[in-house]
Amino acid sequence: MATEDAQAFVWETAATHQSEDLTEAQCWTLLAGTGTGRVAYQDNGRVLVFPVNYVVHDQGVYFRTARDGVLGGGPEHQNASFQIDHHDSGRMEGWSVLLSGRAEPVTDADLLTELWGRRMDEPWGGGQRDVFIGIEPGLLTGRRVGRL
Repeated sequence: MATEDAQAFVWETAATHQSEDLTEAQCWTLLAGTGTGRVAYQDNGRVLVFPVNYVVHDQGVYFRTARDGVLGGGPEHQNASFQIDHHDSGRMEGWSVLLSGRAEPVTDADLLTELWGRRMDEPWGGGQRDVFIGIEPGLLTGRRVGRL
């Protein structure tokens, strides 16, 4: 395709798409309605991303991990991000929510009792996953794209 033709070419299906920022309330609603997301953190200069099953409680995201894992046994107050999304490829639409903040093991006995009492799927990783990690939101953002 000639350069002139390439510049004139417009994707008809994408031309009608828009994006919108989600409100904090919309982000929390989406977070509360899903049980699996991805946690990302830095370890020895690399950004690692793992799927986790999680629960939302009092505007915090909590998941279980191994005591000897990077987040479970690593330094306290580690920066982390947590992301969920949904997309429909056929309709070319979807949404994404990103929560960034400090991740740290939960040590408060009352909070642990509440978290262990909540319904959530078992962690994906093998082995014993008995440490709850909480991510308190420093920044919560979301975006929806599609034919709005």
